[in-house]
Amino acid sequence: MRKLNSSHWENVEELEGLLFFAQVIDEMLFDYTLDSYKPLALNCRLLCVECLSTIEEVRNGFMPKKNLQSIIEELRWSLDKDWAAKELLGKKFDFYKLQLKPNDIKLNELENTISFLYNHFNDKKYLEQIKITLKSYIENKKEKSKIKYLTGSLLTELINYGYHPHHIDYQNYQHFFNSSKKSKIDNIDNLNEFFSIFNFESSEYTVVFIGSILFKEFKKTLNGYNIVVTKTYNCFSKIKEDIDFEKSRLDLESFIICSKVKDLDHHSAMESSEKFLGQVTNLFNFFHHKQKPEIKDKCVVSRNSDNYVVVIDKPIKSVLKTKNDEYPDVAAQSVEKVLETLELRRESTYRFSRSIDLHSAALTASALENQILDLWAALETLIPKSIESNQDRIVQLSEKLIPFLQINYIEKQFKELLSNLKNWNKEYLESLLNEVKCGITANDLEKIAALITLSDNKNLRLELYKELKDYPLLKNRIYSIHQLLNSPKNIKKALKNHEIKLNWHLRRIYRTRSLIVHSGSYPTYTPILIEHLHNYLDILISKVVELVGEMSIDTLEQVILEVKIILDYHNDLLEKHISEDLTLENYKESLLGIE
Repeated sequence: MRKLNSSHWENVEELEGLLFFAQVIDEMLFDYTLDSYKPLALNCRLLCVECLSTIEEVRNGFMPKKNLQSIIEELRWSLDKDWAAKELLGKKFDFYKLQLKPNDIKLNELENTISFLYNHFNDKKYLEQIKITLKSYIENKKEKSKIKYLTGSLLTELINYGYHPHHIDYQNYQHFFNSSKKSKIDNIDNLNEFFSIFNFESSEYTVVFIGSILFKEFKKTLNGYNIVVTKTYNCFSKIKEDIDFEKSRLDLESFIICSKVKDLDHHSAMESSEKFLGQVTNLFNFFHHKQKPEIKDKCVVSRNSDNYVVVIDKPIKSVLKTKNDEYPDVAAQSVEKVLETLELRRESTYRFSRSIDLHSAALTASALENQILDLWAALETLIPKSIESNQDRIVQLSEKLIPFLQINYIEKQFKELLSNLKNWNKEYLESLLNEVKCGITANDLEKIAALITLSDNKNLRLELYKELKDYPLLKNRIYSIHQLLNSPKNIKKALKNHEIKLNWHLRRIYRTRSLIVHSGSYPTYTPILIEHLHNYLDILISKVVELVGEMSIDTLEQVILEVKIILDYHNDLLEKHISEDLTLENYKESLLGIE
Protein backbone atom coordinates (compact mmCIF):
# COMPACT_ATOMS: atom_id res chain seq x y z
CA MET A 1 0.00 0.00 0.00
CA ARG A 2 1.32 3.41 -0.94
CA LYS A 3 -0.17 6.88 -0.61
CA LEU A 4 -0.22 8.63 -3.98
CA ASN A 5 -0.60 12.37 -4.50
CA SER A 6 -4.16 13.62 -3.93
CA SER A 7 -3.38 17.33 -3.42
CA HIS A 8 -5.33 18.19 -6.61
CA TRP A 9 -8.50 16.54 -5.26
CA GLU A 10 -11.05 19.13 -4.19
CA ASN A 11 -13.56 18.45 -1.42
CA VAL A 12 -12.00 15.10 -0.47
CA GLU A 13 -14.63 14.50 2.19
CA GLU A 14 -17.39 14.58 -0.45
CA LEU A 15 -15.37 12.45 -2.88
CA GLU A 16 -14.09 9.99 -0.27
CA GLY A 17 -15.76 7.04 -2.01
CA LEU A 18 -14.09 7.89 -5.32
CA LEU A 19 -10.66 8.35 -3.70
CA PHE A 20 -11.10 5.03 -1.89
CA PHE A 21 -11.95 3.34 -5.23
CA ALA A 22 -8.80 4.74 -6.90
CA GLN A 23 -6.58 3.78 -3.96
CA VAL A 24 -8.02 0.24 -3.92
CA ILE A 25 -7.16 -0.20 -7.62
CA ASP A 26 -3.61 1.03 -7.00
CA GLU A 27 -3.13 -1.47 -4.17
CA MET A 28 -4.79 -4.42 -5.90
CA LEU A 29 -2.65 -4.10 -9.02
CA PHE A 30 0.69 -3.59 -7.27
CA ASP A 31 2.92 -6.62 -8.00
CA TYR A 32 3.86 -7.25 -4.36
CA THR A 33 0.56 -6.62 -2.61
CA LEU A 34 -0.39 -9.19 0.04
CA ASP A 35 -2.54 -12.00 -1.43
CA SER A 36 -5.46 -11.03 0.81
CA TYR A 37 -5.71 -7.61 -0.85
CA LYS A 38 -5.46 -8.61 -4.52
CA PRO A 39 -8.49 -9.08 -6.80
CA LEU A 40 -10.27 -12.40 -6.53
CA ALA A 41 -9.07 -14.93 -9.09
CA LEU A 42 -12.72 -15.55 -10.02
CA ASN A 43 -15.91 -13.54 -9.61
CA CYS A 44 -19.48 -14.82 -10.02
CA ARG A 45 -19.37 -14.89 -13.83
CA LEU A 46 -16.06 -16.72 -13.97
CA LEU A 47 -17.16 -19.19 -11.30
CA CYS A 48 -20.04 -20.08 -13.62
CA VAL A 49 -17.54 -20.57 -16.46
CA GLU A 50 -15.35 -22.75 -14.23
CA CYS A 51 -18.33 -24.81 -13.10
CA LEU A 52 -19.50 -25.48 -16.68
CA SER A 53 -15.94 -26.39 -17.70
CA THR A 54 -15.59 -28.77 -14.74
CA ILE A 55 -18.93 -30.43 -15.57
CA GLU A 56 -17.48 -31.17 -19.02
CA GLU A 57 -14.31 -32.59 -17.44
CA VAL A 58 -16.43 -34.81 -15.16
CA ARG A 59 -18.45 -36.11 -18.12
CA ASN A 60 -15.25 -36.88 -20.00
CA GLY A 61 -13.98 -38.89 -17.04
CA PHE A 62 -11.04 -36.60 -16.21
CA MET A 63 -12.35 -35.48 -12.81
CA PRO A 64 -14.57 -37.00 -10.10
CA LYS A 65 -17.97 -35.37 -9.61
CA LYS A 66 -17.16 -34.29 -6.05
CA ASN A 67 -14.73 -31.68 -7.48
CA LEU A 68 -17.82 -29.62 -8.25
CA GLN A 69 -18.76 -29.30 -4.57
CA SER A 70 -16.17 -26.65 -3.70
CA ILE A 71 -17.02 -24.62 -6.84
CA ILE A 72 -20.71 -24.54 -5.93
CA GLU A 73 -19.90 -23.61 -2.31
CA GLU A 74 -17.70 -20.75 -3.50
CA LEU A 75 -20.28 -19.56 -6.04
CA ARG A 76 -22.94 -19.40 -3.29
CA TRP A 77 -20.53 -17.41 -1.08
CA SER A 78 -19.62 -15.09 -3.96
CA LEU A 79 -23.25 -14.45 -4.90
CA ASP A 80 -24.04 -13.51 -1.29
CA LYS A 81 -21.36 -10.79 -1.33
CA ASP A 82 -21.97 -9.53 -4.86
CA TRP A 83 -24.55 -6.74 -5.03
CA ALA A 84 -24.14 -6.39 -8.79
CA ALA A 85 -25.15 -10.05 -9.21
CA LYS A 86 -28.10 -9.48 -6.88
CA GLU A 87 -29.26 -6.55 -9.03
CA LEU A 88 -29.03 -8.66 -12.20
CA LEU A 89 -30.91 -11.62 -10.72
CA GLY A 90 -33.58 -9.42 -9.13
CA LYS A 91 -36.16 -10.28 -6.49
CA LYS A 92 -35.90 -14.04 -7.10
CA PHE A 93 -32.18 -14.02 -6.20
CA ASP A 94 -32.59 -16.21 -3.09
CA PHE A 95 -34.65 -18.77 -5.02
CA TYR A 96 -31.98 -19.01 -7.73
CA LYS A 97 -29.30 -19.52 -5.08
CA LEU A 98 -31.33 -22.34 -3.51
CA GLN A 99 -30.92 -24.31 -6.75
CA LEU A 100 -27.17 -24.54 -6.07
CA LYS A 101 -26.85 -27.69 -3.95
CA PRO A 102 -23.22 -28.60 -3.21
CA ASN A 103 -24.22 -31.79 -1.34
CA ASP A 104 -26.70 -33.05 -3.93
CA ILE A 105 -25.06 -32.74 -7.34
CA LYS A 106 -26.99 -33.88 -10.39
CA LEU A 107 -25.00 -32.97 -13.48
CA ASN A 108 -27.86 -32.13 -15.85
CA GLU A 109 -29.75 -30.06 -13.27
CA LEU A 110 -26.57 -28.27 -12.20
CA GLU A 111 -25.58 -27.50 -15.79
CA ASN A 112 -29.03 -26.09 -16.49
CA THR A 113 -28.94 -23.87 -13.36
CA ILE A 114 -25.40 -22.59 -13.99
CA SER A 115 -26.13 -21.91 -17.67
CA PHE A 116 -29.24 -19.97 -16.63
CA LEU A 117 -27.19 -17.86 -14.17
CA TYR A 118 -24.46 -17.34 -16.75
CA ASN A 119 -26.98 -16.02 -19.26
CA HIS A 120 -27.57 -13.11 -16.84
CA PHE A 121 -23.82 -12.37 -16.65
CA ASN A 122 -22.46 -12.92 -20.18
CA ASP A 123 -21.93 -10.45 -23.05
CA LYS A 124 -20.53 -7.94 -20.53
CA LYS A 125 -23.96 -7.54 -18.84
CA TYR A 126 -22.31 -8.33 -15.51
CA LEU A 127 -19.49 -5.85 -16.14
CA GLU A 128 -21.96 -3.06 -16.94
CA GLN A 129 -23.99 -3.82 -13.81
CA ILE A 130 -20.81 -3.73 -11.70
CA LYS A 131 -20.17 -0.18 -12.97
CA ILE A 132 -23.73 0.93 -12.17
CA THR A 133 -23.77 -0.63 -8.69
CA LEU A 134 -20.25 0.54 -7.93
CA LYS A 135 -21.08 4.13 -8.83
CA SER A 136 -24.06 4.15 -6.48
CA TYR A 137 -21.92 2.96 -3.53
CA ILE A 138 -19.11 5.37 -4.39
CA GLU A 139 -21.58 8.28 -4.36
CA ASN A 140 -22.95 7.03 -1.03
CA LYS A 141 -19.36 6.81 0.41
CA LYS A 142 -20.37 4.68 3.38
CA GLU A 143 -20.22 1.02 2.34
CA LYS A 144 -16.50 0.63 1.76
CA SER A 145 -16.52 -3.18 1.93
CA LYS A 146 -18.97 -3.30 -0.99
CA ILE A 147 -16.91 -0.76 -2.96
CA LYS A 148 -13.80 -2.87 -2.41
CA TYR A 149 -15.48 -6.14 -3.39
CA LEU A 150 -17.04 -4.65 -6.54
CA THR A 151 -13.77 -2.94 -7.49
CA GLY A 152 -11.99 -6.29 -7.28
CA SER A 153 -14.70 -7.86 -9.42
CA LEU A 154 -14.40 -5.00 -11.94
CA LEU A 155 -10.64 -5.58 -12.24
CA THR A 156 -11.16 -9.33 -12.61
CA GLU A 157 -13.59 -8.67 -15.47
CA LEU A 158 -11.33 -6.18 -17.27
CA ILE A 159 -8.29 -8.48 -16.98
CA ASN A 160 -10.16 -11.59 -18.12
CA TYR A 161 -11.70 -9.70 -21.06
CA GLY A 162 -8.20 -8.83 -22.25
CA TYR A 163 -6.86 -5.67 -20.60
CA HIS A 164 -3.38 -5.99 -19.14
CA PRO A 165 -3.15 -5.25 -15.37
CA HIS A 166 -0.26 -2.83 -15.96
CA HIS A 167 -2.36 -0.87 -18.45
CA ILE A 168 -5.25 -0.59 -15.98
CA ASP A 169 -2.83 0.46 -13.24
CA TYR A 170 -1.23 3.08 -15.51
CA GLN A 171 -4.60 4.53 -16.52
CA ASN A 172 -5.71 4.65 -12.87
CA TYR A 173 -2.57 6.59 -11.92
CA GLN A 174 -2.81 8.99 -14.86
CA HIS A 175 -6.51 9.65 -14.35
CA PHE A 176 -6.69 10.05 -10.59
CA PHE A 177 -3.20 10.79 -9.23
CA ASN A 178 -1.13 12.57 -11.90
CA SER A 179 -1.87 16.27 -11.36
CA SER A 180 0.14 17.23 -14.45
CA LYS A 181 -2.28 15.22 -16.60
CA LYS A 182 -5.44 16.10 -14.71
CA SER A 183 -5.19 19.34 -12.76
CA LYS A 184 -8.38 18.87 -10.75
CA ILE A 185 -10.58 16.04 -9.44
CA ASP A 186 -13.73 17.73 -8.20
CA ASN A 187 -16.80 15.61 -9.04
CA ILE A 188 -18.10 12.08 -9.46
CA ASP A 189 -18.14 12.41 -13.27
CA ASN A 190 -14.45 11.50 -13.16
CA LEU A 191 -15.59 7.93 -12.47
CA ASN A 192 -17.56 7.74 -15.74
CA GLU A 193 -14.57 9.18 -17.59
CA PHE A 194 -12.39 6.46 -16.09
CA PHE A 195 -14.84 3.71 -17.07
CA SER A 196 -14.95 5.06 -20.65
CA ILE A 197 -11.20 4.48 -21.05
CA PHE A 198 -11.90 0.74 -21.22
CA ASN A 199 -14.10 0.65 -24.33
CA PHE A 200 -12.86 -2.72 -25.67
CA GLU A 201 -11.88 -1.20 -29.01
CA SER A 202 -8.82 -3.02 -30.33
CA SER A 203 -6.03 -1.09 -32.00
CA GLU A 204 -3.21 -2.15 -34.29
CA TYR A 205 0.28 -2.09 -32.77
CA THR A 206 3.86 -2.58 -33.90
CA VAL A 207 6.10 -4.29 -31.33
CA VAL A 208 9.89 -4.20 -31.61
CA PHE A 209 12.18 -6.57 -29.70
CA ILE A 210 15.92 -7.09 -29.73
CA GLY A 211 16.86 -10.75 -29.96
CA SER A 212 19.41 -13.35 -30.92
CA ILE A 213 20.83 -13.33 -34.45
CA LEU A 214 19.52 -16.91 -34.68
CA PHE A 215 16.12 -15.44 -35.59
CA LYS A 216 17.61 -14.67 -39.03
CA GLU A 217 17.72 -18.43 -39.71
CA PHE A 218 13.94 -18.55 -40.10
CA LYS A 219 13.14 -14.94 -40.97
CA LYS A 220 11.38 -15.95 -44.21
CA THR A 221 8.90 -18.01 -42.20
CA LEU A 222 8.39 -15.15 -39.74
CA ASN A 223 7.67 -12.78 -42.64
CA GLY A 224 4.49 -14.76 -43.23
CA TYR A 225 3.35 -13.74 -39.74
CA ASN A 226 4.09 -10.01 -40.27
CA ILE A 227 7.39 -10.30 -38.39
CA VAL A 228 10.58 -8.83 -39.84
CA VAL A 229 14.09 -9.70 -38.63
CA THR A 230 16.50 -6.87 -39.46
CA LYS A 231 19.58 -4.98 -38.28
CA THR A 232 17.92 -1.58 -38.67
CA TYR A 233 15.10 0.10 -36.76
CA ASN A 234 13.95 3.67 -37.30
CA CYS A 235 12.76 5.06 -33.98
CA PHE A 236 8.99 5.64 -33.74
CA SER A 237 9.55 8.74 -31.63
CA LYS A 238 12.14 11.16 -30.27
CA ILE A 239 11.71 10.11 -26.65
CA LYS A 240 15.00 9.23 -24.96
CA GLU A 241 14.03 5.67 -24.08
CA ASP A 242 13.17 4.90 -27.72
CA ILE A 243 16.48 6.34 -28.97
CA ASP A 244 18.44 4.45 -26.26
CA PHE A 245 16.65 1.25 -27.26
CA GLU A 246 17.68 1.68 -30.91
CA LYS A 247 21.32 2.15 -29.87
CA SER A 248 21.36 -0.85 -27.51
CA ARG A 249 21.44 -3.60 -30.18
CA LEU A 250 24.74 -5.53 -30.19
CA ASP A 251 26.49 -6.88 -33.29
CA LEU A 252 25.22 -10.44 -32.84
CA GLU A 253 21.63 -9.30 -32.26
CA SER A 254 18.71 -8.39 -34.52
CA PHE A 255 15.65 -6.21 -34.28
CA ILE A 256 12.49 -8.32 -34.45
CA ILE A 257 9.62 -6.13 -35.65
CA CYS A 258 6.12 -7.57 -35.16
CA SER A 259 3.55 -5.67 -37.23
CA LYS A 260 -0.26 -5.59 -37.35
CA VAL A 261 -0.66 -6.83 -33.79
CA LYS A 262 -4.31 -6.29 -32.80
CA ASP A 263 -4.92 -5.86 -29.09
CA LEU A 264 -6.57 -3.72 -26.41
CA ASP A 265 -3.44 -2.00 -25.09
CA HIS A 266 0.33 -1.70 -25.48
CA HIS A 267 1.19 -4.23 -22.75
CA SER A 268 -1.20 -6.84 -24.13
CA ALA A 269 0.26 -6.36 -27.63
CA MET A 270 3.74 -6.91 -26.21
CA GLU A 271 2.63 -10.00 -24.31
CA SER A 272 0.85 -11.66 -27.26
CA SER A 273 3.83 -10.97 -29.58
CA GLU A 274 6.26 -12.34 -27.02
CA LYS A 275 4.13 -15.44 -26.52
CA PHE A 276 4.11 -16.17 -30.28
CA LEU A 277 7.88 -15.68 -30.52
CA GLY A 278 8.26 -17.99 -27.54
CA GLN A 279 6.31 -20.72 -29.32
CA VAL A 280 8.49 -20.28 -32.42
CA THR A 281 11.74 -20.48 -30.43
CA ASN A 282 10.50 -23.57 -28.56
CA LEU A 283 9.83 -25.26 -31.91
CA PHE A 284 13.30 -24.24 -33.14
CA ASN A 285 14.76 -25.64 -29.90
CA PHE A 286 13.04 -28.97 -30.56
CA PHE A 287 15.05 -29.39 -33.77
CA HIS A 288 18.22 -27.65 -32.53
CA HIS A 289 18.97 -28.46 -28.88
CA LYS A 290 22.23 -26.61 -28.33
CA GLN A 291 21.06 -23.00 -28.61
CA LYS A 292 17.74 -21.28 -28.17
CA PRO A 293 16.96 -17.89 -29.74
CA GLU A 294 16.38 -15.39 -26.94
CA ILE A 295 14.78 -11.94 -26.85
CA LYS A 296 15.77 -9.16 -24.46
CA ASP A 297 13.48 -7.87 -21.73
CA LYS A 298 12.95 -4.36 -23.10
CA CYS A 299 10.78 -3.62 -26.15
CA VAL A 300 9.16 -0.67 -27.93
CA VAL A 301 5.42 -0.69 -28.69
CA SER A 302 3.76 1.84 -31.00
CA ARG A 303 0.01 2.26 -31.59
CA ASN A 304 -0.23 2.67 -35.35
CA SER A 305 -3.25 4.98 -35.41
CA ASP A 306 -1.52 7.85 -33.56
CA ASN A 307 2.09 6.67 -33.18
CA TYR A 308 1.69 6.66 -29.37
CA VAL A 309 4.90 4.95 -28.18
CA VAL A 310 5.55 3.07 -24.95
CA VAL A 311 8.92 1.54 -24.04
CA ILE A 312 8.22 -1.51 -21.87
CA ASP A 313 10.49 -3.50 -19.61
CA LYS A 314 9.26 -7.08 -19.49
CA PRO A 315 6.65 -7.27 -16.70
CA ILE A 316 7.56 -9.34 -13.66
CA LYS A 317 6.45 -12.93 -14.22
CA SER A 318 3.64 -14.11 -11.95
CA VAL A 319 5.96 -16.72 -10.50
CA LEU A 320 8.40 -13.98 -9.38
CA LYS A 321 5.79 -11.83 -7.62
CA THR A 322 6.61 -12.66 -4.03
CA LYS A 323 7.31 -10.65 -0.87
CA ASN A 324 9.77 -13.35 0.24
CA ASP A 325 12.50 -12.27 -2.19
CA GLU A 326 15.69 -11.35 -0.30
CA TYR A 327 18.57 -9.11 -1.40
CA PRO A 328 21.60 -11.14 -2.61
CA ASP A 329 23.71 -10.49 0.52
CA VAL A 330 20.83 -11.48 2.82
CA ALA A 331 20.05 -14.52 0.65
CA ALA A 332 23.69 -15.62 0.96
CA GLN A 333 23.41 -15.48 4.76
CA SER A 334 20.17 -17.50 4.59
CA VAL A 335 21.92 -20.15 2.49
CA GLU A 336 24.72 -20.41 5.06
CA LYS A 337 22.19 -20.77 7.88
CA VAL A 338 20.26 -23.52 6.06
CA LEU A 339 23.44 -25.47 5.27
CA GLU A 340 24.55 -25.21 8.89
CA THR A 341 21.28 -26.09 10.61
CA LEU A 342 19.22 -28.24 8.22
CA GLU A 343 19.83 -31.78 9.45
CA LEU A 344 17.15 -34.14 8.24
CA ARG A 345 17.11 -37.88 7.70
CA ARG A 346 18.22 -39.05 4.28
CA GLU A 347 14.77 -39.40 2.68
CA SER A 348 13.55 -36.03 4.00
CA THR A 349 16.79 -34.36 2.88
CA TYR A 350 16.30 -35.75 -0.63
CA ARG A 351 12.68 -34.57 -0.77
CA PHE A 352 13.59 -31.12 0.52
CA SER A 353 16.42 -30.80 -2.03
CA ARG A 354 14.19 -32.02 -4.84
CA SER A 355 11.51 -29.50 -3.87
CA ILE A 356 14.09 -26.68 -3.97
CA ASP A 357 15.15 -27.87 -7.46
CA LEU A 358 11.55 -27.81 -8.69
CA HIS A 359 11.01 -24.38 -7.14
CA SER A 360 14.08 -23.12 -9.01
CA ALA A 361 12.86 -24.69 -12.27
CA ALA A 362 9.52 -22.86 -11.89
CA LEU A 363 11.29 -19.51 -11.46
CA THR A 364 13.21 -19.92 -14.72
CA ALA A 365 10.37 -21.43 -16.79
CA SER A 366 8.86 -19.07 -19.35
CA ALA A 367 5.61 -20.98 -19.97
CA LEU A 368 2.81 -20.59 -17.41
CA GLU A 369 2.02 -24.30 -17.72
CA ASN A 370 5.55 -25.29 -16.65
CA GLN A 371 5.54 -22.80 -13.77
CA ILE A 372 2.38 -24.16 -12.18
CA LEU A 373 3.33 -27.82 -12.82
CA ASP A 374 6.80 -27.37 -11.28
CA LEU A 375 5.44 -25.51 -8.24
CA TRP A 376 2.76 -28.14 -7.67
CA ALA A 377 5.32 -30.94 -8.00
CA ALA A 378 7.51 -29.15 -5.42
CA LEU A 379 4.54 -29.04 -3.06
CA GLU A 380 3.70 -32.71 -3.55
CA THR A 381 7.34 -33.65 -3.01
CA LEU A 382 7.30 -32.08 0.45
CA ILE A 383 3.88 -33.53 1.29
CA PRO A 384 3.78 -37.03 -0.24
CA LYS A 385 0.68 -39.18 -0.45
CA SER A 386 -0.06 -41.36 2.57
CA ILE A 387 -0.65 -44.99 1.59
CA GLU A 388 -2.55 -45.51 4.86
CA SER A 389 -5.21 -42.90 4.01
CA ASN A 390 -8.30 -43.47 1.87
CA GLN A 391 -8.65 -39.74 1.22
CA ASP A 392 -8.19 -38.19 -2.22
CA ARG A 393 -4.76 -36.70 -2.89
CA ILE A 394 -6.01 -33.10 -2.81
CA VAL A 395 -7.77 -33.69 0.53
CA GLN A 396 -4.59 -35.12 2.08
CA LEU A 397 -2.47 -32.28 0.75
CA SER A 398 -4.90 -29.56 1.85
CA GLU A 399 -5.18 -30.94 5.38
CA LYS A 400 -1.40 -30.88 5.81
CA LEU A 401 -0.65 -27.61 3.99
CA ILE A 402 -3.43 -25.35 5.30
CA PRO A 403 -2.10 -25.28 8.92
CA PHE A 404 1.15 -23.76 7.54
CA LEU A 405 -0.92 -21.03 5.89
CA GLN A 406 -3.08 -20.51 8.99
CA ILE A 407 -0.59 -20.17 11.84
CA ASN A 408 0.78 -16.77 10.79
CA TYR A 409 -2.33 -15.46 9.01
CA ILE A 410 -3.32 -12.94 11.71
CA GLU A 411 0.28 -11.97 12.43
CA LYS A 412 0.76 -11.28 8.71
CA GLN A 413 -2.19 -8.85 8.70
CA PHE A 414 -0.68 -6.87 11.56
CA LYS A 415 2.82 -6.90 10.03
CA GLU A 416 1.43 -5.51 6.79
CA LEU A 417 -0.56 -2.86 8.65
CA LEU A 418 2.50 -1.87 10.69
CA SER A 419 4.48 -1.48 7.46
CA ASN A 420 1.69 0.58 5.86
CA LEU A 421 1.49 2.94 8.82
CA LYS A 422 5.28 3.40 8.90
CA ASN A 423 5.30 4.24 5.20
CA TRP A 424 2.51 6.75 5.74
CA ASN A 425 3.91 8.64 8.78
CA LYS A 426 6.63 6.94 10.82
CA GLU A 427 7.07 9.74 13.38
CA TYR A 428 3.35 9.99 14.10
CA LEU A 429 3.09 6.20 14.44
CA GLU A 430 5.95 6.03 16.95
CA SER A 431 4.28 8.72 19.02
CA LEU A 432 0.93 6.93 18.84
CA LEU A 433 2.36 3.53 19.81
CA ASN A 434 3.89 5.04 22.93
CA GLU A 435 0.36 5.81 24.15
CA VAL A 436 -1.14 2.40 23.35
CA LYS A 437 -2.42 0.32 26.27
CA CYS A 438 -0.83 -3.05 25.58
CA GLY A 439 1.17 -4.34 28.53
CA ILE A 440 4.73 -3.51 29.59
CA THR A 441 6.69 -5.98 27.43
CA ALA A 442 4.82 -5.53 24.14
CA ASN A 443 6.80 -5.15 20.92
CA ASP A 444 5.65 -3.01 17.98
CA LEU A 445 3.64 -5.84 16.42
CA GLU A 446 1.79 -6.50 19.68
CA LYS A 447 1.22 -2.75 20.12
CA ILE A 448 -0.38 -2.57 16.66
CA ALA A 449 -2.56 -5.57 17.53
CA ALA A 450 -3.67 -3.87 20.76
CA LEU A 451 -4.23 -0.51 19.06
CA ILE A 452 -6.43 -1.98 16.35
CA THR A 453 -8.48 -4.48 18.36
CA LEU A 454 -8.87 -3.41 22.01
CA SER A 455 -11.71 -1.20 23.23
CA ASP A 456 -9.18 0.34 25.69
CA ASN A 457 -7.55 2.02 22.67
CA LYS A 458 -10.73 3.27 20.97
CA ASN A 459 -9.89 6.96 21.48
CA LEU A 460 -6.47 6.47 19.89
CA ARG A 461 -8.08 4.77 16.90
CA LEU A 462 -10.53 7.67 16.50
CA GLU A 463 -7.60 10.09 16.60
CA LEU A 464 -5.83 8.01 13.94
CA TYR A 465 -8.93 8.02 11.71
CA LYS A 466 -8.95 11.84 11.76
CA GLU A 467 -5.33 11.94 10.64
CA LEU A 468 -6.17 9.62 7.72
CA LYS A 469 -8.91 11.80 6.21
CA ASP A 470 -7.18 11.84 2.78
CA TYR A 471 -6.17 8.17 3.00
CA PRO A 472 -9.50 6.31 3.11
CA LEU A 473 -7.92 3.00 2.05
CA LEU A 474 -5.67 2.81 5.11
CA LYS A 475 -8.41 4.16 7.37
CA ASN A 476 -10.78 1.46 6.13
CA ARG A 477 -8.09 -1.23 6.50
CA ILE A 478 -7.76 -0.39 10.20
CA TYR A 479 -11.53 -0.37 10.65
CA SER A 480 -11.97 -3.66 8.75
CA ILE A 481 -9.29 -5.48 10.76
CA HIS A 482 -10.85 -4.15 13.97
CA GLN A 483 -14.25 -5.52 12.95
CA LEU A 484 -12.69 -8.83 11.88
CA LEU A 485 -10.61 -9.48 15.01
CA ASN A 486 -12.17 -7.53 17.91
CA SER A 487 -13.25 -10.58 19.94
CA PRO A 488 -12.11 -14.21 20.41
CA LYS A 489 -15.36 -15.32 18.76
CA ASN A 490 -14.67 -13.18 15.67
CA ILE A 491 -11.04 -14.30 15.55
CA LYS A 492 -12.14 -17.95 15.46
CA LYS A 493 -14.67 -17.13 12.73
CA ALA A 494 -12.00 -15.30 10.68
CA LEU A 495 -9.62 -18.25 10.90
CA LYS A 496 -12.36 -20.68 9.87
CA ASN A 497 -13.36 -18.52 6.87
CA HIS A 498 -9.72 -18.29 5.84
CA GLU A 499 -9.40 -22.07 6.02
CA ILE A 500 -12.47 -22.52 3.81
CA LYS A 501 -11.16 -20.07 1.18
CA LEU A 502 -7.74 -21.72 1.19
CA ASN A 503 -9.43 -25.07 0.61
CA TRP A 504 -11.37 -23.69 -2.37
CA HIS A 505 -8.27 -22.09 -3.81
CA LEU A 506 -6.06 -25.18 -3.46
CA ARG A 507 -8.70 -27.28 -5.19
CA ARG A 508 -8.85 -24.72 -8.02
CA ILE A 509 -5.08 -24.86 -8.45
CA TYR A 510 -5.26 -28.66 -8.44
CA ARG A 511 -8.02 -28.63 -11.08
CA THR A 512 -5.96 -26.24 -13.24
CA ARG A 513 -2.93 -28.50 -12.90
CA SER A 514 -5.07 -31.48 -13.94
CA LEU A 515 -6.51 -29.53 -16.89
CA ILE A 516 -3.00 -28.78 -18.16
CA VAL A 517 -1.95 -32.42 -17.81
CA HIS A 518 -5.07 -33.74 -19.59
CA SER A 519 -5.58 -31.15 -22.32
CA GLY A 520 -2.59 -28.78 -22.38
CA SER A 521 -4.95 -25.81 -21.93
CA TYR A 522 -5.28 -23.45 -18.97
CA PRO A 523 -7.75 -20.72 -17.89
CA THR A 524 -7.16 -16.97 -18.21
CA TYR A 525 -6.77 -16.57 -14.45
CA THR A 526 -3.79 -18.95 -14.26
CA PRO A 527 -1.22 -16.14 -13.54
CA ILE A 528 -2.86 -15.26 -10.22
CA LEU A 529 -3.05 -18.96 -9.29
CA ILE A 530 0.71 -19.18 -9.87
CA GLU A 531 1.30 -16.17 -7.58
CA HIS A 532 -0.71 -17.79 -4.79
CA LEU A 533 0.79 -21.26 -5.25
CA HIS A 534 4.31 -19.82 -5.17
CA ASN A 535 3.48 -17.97 -1.97
CA TYR A 536 2.07 -21.15 -0.37
CA LEU A 537 5.20 -23.12 -1.30
CA ASP A 538 7.52 -20.39 0.05
CA ILE A 539 5.64 -20.34 3.36
CA LEU A 540 5.92 -24.14 3.62
CA ILE A 541 9.65 -24.25 2.80
CA SER A 542 10.44 -21.30 5.11
CA LYS A 543 8.64 -22.95 8.01
CA VAL A 544 10.52 -26.22 7.41
CA VAL A 545 13.84 -24.34 7.55
CA GLU A 546 12.75 -22.41 10.66
CA LEU A 547 11.55 -25.39 12.69
CA VAL A 548 14.35 -27.78 11.72
CA GLY A 549 16.87 -25.09 12.73
CA GLU A 550 15.22 -24.44 16.11
CA MET A 551 13.88 -27.80 17.29
CA SER A 552 14.78 -31.49 17.56
CA ILE A 553 13.16 -32.33 14.23
CA ASP A 554 14.71 -34.62 11.65
CA THR A 555 11.87 -35.48 9.20
CA LEU A 556 9.41 -33.48 7.13
CA GLU A 557 6.58 -35.43 8.73
CA GLN A 558 7.67 -34.11 12.15
CA VAL A 559 7.55 -30.56 10.77
CA ILE A 560 3.98 -31.16 9.55
CA LEU A 561 3.06 -32.57 12.98
CA GLU A 562 4.61 -29.61 14.85
CA VAL A 563 2.74 -27.06 12.72
CA LYS A 564 -0.55 -28.89 13.29
CA ILE A 565 0.12 -28.84 17.05
CA ILE A 566 0.95 -25.09 16.97
CA LEU A 567 -2.39 -24.42 15.27
CA ASP A 568 -4.29 -26.75 17.63
CA TYR A 569 -2.67 -25.02 20.60
CA HIS A 570 -3.71 -21.57 19.35
CA ASN A 571 -7.26 -22.82 18.74
CA ASP A 572 -7.32 -24.21 22.29
CA LEU A 573 -6.24 -20.81 23.68
CA LEU A 574 -8.95 -19.16 21.60
CA GLU A 575 -11.57 -21.58 22.87
CA LYS A 576 -10.58 -20.75 26.45
CA HIS A 577 -11.56 -17.10 25.84
CA ILE A 578 -14.41 -17.67 23.37
CA SER A 579 -17.14 -16.14 25.55
CA GLU A 580 -14.99 -13.21 26.70
CA ASP A 581 -14.30 -9.76 25.26
CA LEU A 582 -10.84 -9.09 23.90
CA THR A 583 -8.84 -7.52 26.75
CA LEU A 584 -5.32 -6.55 27.77
CA GLU A 585 -5.12 -9.89 29.58
CA ASN A 586 -6.10 -12.18 26.68
CA TYR A 587 -5.37 -10.36 23.39
CA LYS A 588 -1.91 -11.90 22.84
CA GLU A 589 -3.19 -15.43 23.40
CA SER A 590 -6.28 -14.89 21.27
CA LEU A 591 -4.68 -13.07 18.33
CA LEU A 592 -1.14 -14.41 18.21
CA GLY A 593 -1.20 -17.62 20.24
CA ILE A 594 1.31 -16.13 22.72
CA GLU A 595 0.89 -16.91 26.44
